[in-house]
Amino acid sequence: MKYIASFDIGTTNVKGMLVTSEAGIFLEKNMELTVLRRGEYIEQEPAQWYEAVKRIAASWFKVGIKPEAVAALTFSGQMQDCIPVGDDLEPLCPAILYADGRSTEQSARLLAELGEEHIHERTENHMDGTLTFPKMLWLKENEEELFRDTRSFLVSSKDYVVARLTGVCATDPTSAATTGCMDARTRTWVGAWLDQYGVPSGKMPQIMASDSVVGTVTAAGAAESGFAEGTPVLCGIGDAGAATLGAGVYEDGEVYAYVGTTGWVASATSNYIDVNSGAFNLAYVDNGRQIAIAPLSNAGNAHQWAVSAFGGGGTGDLLSYQLFEKTVDQTERGSDNVLFLPYLNGERCPVQDVNASGCFIGLKPTTTKERMGTAVLEGVAYAMRQALDLVTERQPGKKQRVTLIGGGAKSKVWCQIMADILGCELIVPRDAQYLPSLGAAALGFRQAGWCSDYAEVCRMFKSIGSAVTYAPNERLLSYYDKQYARFKRIYPAVAPLFAE
Repeated sequence: MKYIASFDIGTTNVKGMLVTSEAGIFLEKNMELTVLRRGEYIEQEPAQWYEAVKRIAASWFKVGIKPEAVAALTFSGQMQDCIPVGDDLEPLCPAILYADGRSTEQSARLLAELGEEHIHERTENHMDGTLTFPKMLWLKENEEELFRDTRSFLVSSKDYVVARLTGVCATDPTSAATTGCMDARTRTWVGAWLDQYGVPSGKMPQIMASDSVVGTVTAAGAAESGFAEGTPVLCGIGDAGAATLGAGVYEDGEVYAYVGTTGWVASATSNYIDVNSGAFNLAYVDNGRQIAIAPLSNAGNAHQWAVSAFGGGGTGDLLSYQLFEKTVDQTERGSDNVLFLPYLNGERCPVQDVNASGCFIGLKPTTTKERMGTAVLEGVAYAMRQALDLVTERQPGKKQRVTLIGGGAKSKVWCQIMADILGCELIVPRDAQYLPSLGAAALGFRQAGWCSDYAEVCRMFKSIGSAVTYAPNERLLSYYDKQYARFKRIYPAVAPLFAE
């Protein structure tokens, strides 16, 4: 039997799975990751990504999987990073992650000098300090020797692992769309901007189709990873692209939500969405197809914080989550005005404010910690509703059904809260937390000839296994509509405080 080995390299963990030609998950394993936080600096050591991939592979080989049985390696990963590597492909510093806020000054200068309208015309996206291009300029201005020694600025966590396995520095169009310097229509780097700001084009990774073979596992890569030398390695796709495939979303107007450490709401489209609201246009797997996406900096991280803060002193282990789930399920909803703004890590949509933070509104002497924990989950759901309103604006199709994937889908009570606040049916497929990895595996299906096109893949994913449907509670719809209107007024009211 032949397998596609698929790895999803996220912020908090790496998920690896072996997938068969019928899209069956044969083996899967997770490895946790550590994030480094120093003020507005949010970083990660790239070496742990590669180490996690190696350890997951070793666990497969230990139970009898032959390296030669792996037909191809494919990856998805967090995007919008800045990962400078040297000639030996070792990282020159920790990866600067998507939520890192150090490049505000550089992005403001790009906006002033290039012009917002011109940036929109070329990239079909807005410019802010979380994008890769401003981060590269920050390194150029603050770490001159490092900038000079950089062979390539990689964009996604999976780009680094691909480079270590193959020796090739490449990225995919979905990830490249989050840099702030990719031409949306040609899917190439905007060379004039690189020249203008002193970034040699040779330091940029080659943009390759997600399902293209970047190279094969080298002798060194084989010795380090255990995979067979010569195994094809695909370019892979940014996490949002993999999640979109895994959710079975390909046709215009189809909508899904992803809840991991961060989150987003996205729709497939053949057009470009207005990005003035903070939504993004990402290149999808096929030319002419886009992903209209509203990314949220806070989702599962807020859930994790609520478990720790209001779940009885737990540390975030499985038992703590189970107790918190039970507590929230038993907490009455719909009878007070408690709201939570979930901007624990700043926010990038619908507001772009790295200084924003979380806050409660409406606390009384009678407010319990259980109600506050519930309000945190509601706050993320309100933010998702804002995101849903953005990506469905001027889009064909209706939003009565939203597919939910990612680790957050494991919480039944949170799924019900989201259905109630979104005011629509929420469809949670089986193995929803693994669908981004399965979406990355779909690239291998195309390469191996196991499917004809991605529309077919998405239809297949929708037909696999069962799904749970959460219908909104009619009794709570009016209450949540009123609270949603109040929620949208919180940030404008407190934003001046964040700037102090």
